[in-house]
Amino acid sequence: MLASLIDDEKKLGDCQFDLWKQSYVAACAAVYGKLRRSHRLDAVQSGCTTLSIVKQGDLMVVANADDYRVVLGTATDNDAITPSSSSST
Repeated sequence: MLASLIDDEKKLGDCQFDLWKQSYVAACAAVYGKLRRSHRLDAVQSGCTTLSIVKQGDLMVVANADDYRVVLGTATDNDAITPSSSSST
């Protein structure tokens, strides 16, 4: 189903998925660069944990590696955050 949604988005504009990919790769490179410059963290032996969310229009893609969970929420007018729905594992 996810591939179908991405294909539908790609039909709307072939560059859209490429933009997501470029943005994700740039963000990962920036984080990795900061980790490499840190003398307190070991960027090579530290393992892999990531959580990524891409939202465009009605399409939201959530990807994770390791044991993260996602809780979606909505901000109210007074900046309070309430859960939008329950999550499942």
